[in-house]
Amino acid sequence: MCPLSHSKTDLFVQENDTGNIVPMVTVIRRRRRWHLVHPSWYRNSLLASTGLLEFANAGDFAANVWNEIPVPRHAMILMAIGGPIALLMSVVALCDFILSWRNVKLLRAERRYLQSLKQNYLTSTNPDPDLIRLIDSRLGVGGRELGTELIDRIAMDVFLGLGALLVGTGTIMAIWGAHPRVFYASNLLSGFVGNAFAASFGIVNAVWSVYLVRRFHRYDTVCARAPALAPFRDRLHLRFSKFKWHAAVSGIAGLVAGAASMVTAKMWWGYVVLAPCMVLQLACNQFWRTQLGYDRPVVSDCDRRGILIHESHELRSEEKDGPLLDSLAATVTLFNALGAVPTPSAALDWTSLDSLVQFIVTNDLFDPFCDWLARDTSIPSDVRDAVFRHPSAAEHAEICLTPDHLLRLAVPLHPPLRDLCCQYLQGHGRRVLLYRERYLLEMMGAMLSRESEVQ
Repeated sequence: MCPLSHSKTDLFVQENDTGNIVPMVTVIRRRRRWHLVHPSWYRNSLLASTGLLEFANAGDFAANVWNEIPVPRHAMILMAIGGPIALLMSVVALCDFILSWRNVKLLRAERRYLQSLKQNYLTSTNPDPDLIRLIDSRLGVGGRELGTELIDRIAMDVFLGLGALLVGTGTIMAIWGAHPRVFYASNLLSGFVGNAFAASFGIVNAVWSVYLVRRFHRYDTVCARAPALAPFRDRLHLRFSKFKWHAAVSGIAGLVAGAASMVTAKMWWGYVVLAPCMVLQLACNQFWRTQLGYDRPVVSDCDRRGILIHESHELRSEEKDGPLLDSLAATVTLFNALGAVPTPSAALDWTSLDSLVQFIVTNDLFDPFCDWLARDTSIPSDVRDAVFRHPSAAEHAEICLTPDHLLRLAVPLHPPLRDLCCQYLQGHGRRVLLYRERYLLEMMGAMLSRESEVQ
């Protein structure tokens, strides 16, 4: 169990005899599976199935095209298919809403903490301007992340989810359209009322997309003018261009889809316009999850081991952007090195478990490594059981892990654990570094953009 003697500020990090920070990870057992609890992470948790939410607008195809009495048999069959599919999309929206709300709570808590931390530094005797700049850049990126969760996900889930619920209900009711009142209610639900939610979200999403295009265009412009960013200029430009294109395509497709969905209530050709918009929204969903989204640790008063938020020797660099540039350069270099053929070096001996674990800790990969051990289906059960062994088999049992915990496992388990470390570094570990690079690039854009506005 987690030691109760720890104070709130050192619950998830410790110092060893040499004064170095040693990470501590807390995992909990739920439904016979282990899940990372602390430190908290902001997750790229957008569901792939939410890309199909626009398809719910087409679930009323049969109800609107064959809006006649008596209802043709082939139309009844199509209604019986389209209606439940639309209702299923509302369940997808609810699931994604729950995942997004978890991110929102984490981001809001982090924002409150960073704002209080900034205020404390500003009122101190000798405030460090470089550290305050880093906090401001984090707040800038956090604001965009919060907007993405609230508009691109929660607003989408609420508007399109309710629309899918009404459209699906109206489509099923249309099967019994011979009844006058049922016919009237079905026309409302699968027509203007149900589709009005999609149209409303299209307007909200378009406004947000315009803001994002302007924001990342400004990031791209200010970063292109900074001489110190020359080694990363292509990466920055590509990153910000992806954001701009995604926002533009998503905003236009959502706006046109909303308008087309209103047209479908009376005219069949509205579905012809709606069809390509549905495909574009599915592509935007895929693009976000694979090209733009990322996981990252959340800074809190319990764990301040977030990227470049703690006071360290890196902040003494003479170049004001030095700490962020150094971290970005190290992340890119490490990502490329782990993709090469494993060869022993001064920094890493691939044949030594001690060296691999120390390398994972040094590069802030211990938290996601433990999460990977707990959740990945490729982990052998004997290794997982040994790592997460607990005296109680009850649900909701918590344990805390440190690097020493892994090194103290039985000697016969060292070879498979060493192989898992290598597998992690060359697979999931590289993805963690890729996510870190994406976040650092946006931090750089937020920092320079804020400074250009102040000047």
